[in-house]
Parts: sequence; C-alpha cells; structure tokens
Amino acid sequence: MEDRERWNKKYLNGFAAEKDPSEVVKKFYHLAKVGRSLDIAAGLGRNSLFLAERNFIVDAVDISDVAIERLKTLHPNINPINEDLKIYRPEKNKYDLIININFLERSLFPYIKEALKKDGVLIFETFLEGSPSKNNDFLLRKNELLHSFLSLEIVYYEESEVISCKNEKAFKASLVAIKKC
Repeated sequence: MEDRERWNKKYLNGFAAEKDPSEVVKKFYHLAKVGRSLDIAAGLGRNSLFLAERNFIVDAVDISDVAIERLKTLHPNINPINEDLKIYRPEKNKYDLIININFLERSLFPYIKEALKKDGVLIFETFLEGSPSKNNDFLLRKNELLHSFLSLEIVYYEESEVISCKNEKAFKASLVAIKKC
C-alpha cells in the first residue's frame, strides 16, 4: 500500500511526468509484430498511448489508482491493470512487445522473458547507479541489465549519461532484445 499511496499522491499533486514517448520506444517498437504489448509501470500512459495509436493492444500495468483511472480514458486499445509489480506475473507467451521504462523490479526479469512470444521484443530502459535516488535498490549496476537478458538476442545495448526530467545528471541503461526460442 505504501508504494500505491506514494504514487497516487505524486500524481494528484501534479507530478511532472514526461509527456512524449520514450526515445528508445519510438526508435525500436517497429521491430515487434503489431499485436499484444505490455507496458510495465505504465504511469500516466505516454508509452501506452504511443503503442495504442500504432494498433498495438496494450496491457498497461501500474500500482497507482490515479494513473489507472487516467489510462482508462486514453485509448480503446489500452487495457489498464491495477497491480503491485512486486507480485504481478504476466501470462506466459502472450506478448509481441514488452516495454519497461524508468522502473526496476528485478524479480520480474524471468517473468518478462517467459511472457514474450517467440520473436517477441523487449525494450527496457532505466536508471543506473550514480543517478539521483533515495534508494539504490531501484538503480541498476553497470552491465546488470545486459547480463540479465543474455538469453535473448541483444539488438541494442547502451549505458549513457542523461538529463532527468528533474534537470539532474543521471545515468541510464537501455536494452532492446528479441526472444528467439
């Protein structure tokens, strides 16, 4: 409940969430067959809406009731799912595309792999150690994302310095991979 309350409060207090879809999603979504997609920690839906407008059926999962209510109004191709991502388990072999942007729940890694269909695409981008955070559990270690998904065919991987939405220097890891077996 603590995470849900914290995110609900942020959204109700006007949290300045990014409005444009993530660059890595815009650059690589086309690698996936248009079909079912999963947006992990969808927030207010910037990436879900981008995919829905490109004819994907999007399961948009988030812990925030406030975010879920907004997602219900965005697009008919978006299926909002209100779940705690510490316990959420996506259905096996269901998704042509899975995106995970600016969120880290390591316990989901094996379930993400299982949820991809054969030739399904994973687009994953989140913060690295050295980025501003109150909790280092939510920051990847160097090359951790790459090593966690080596069973997939890696199409793209980068660790880079970025400027966060709070105008702070941060570091991100970006990965695009395809499930081949």
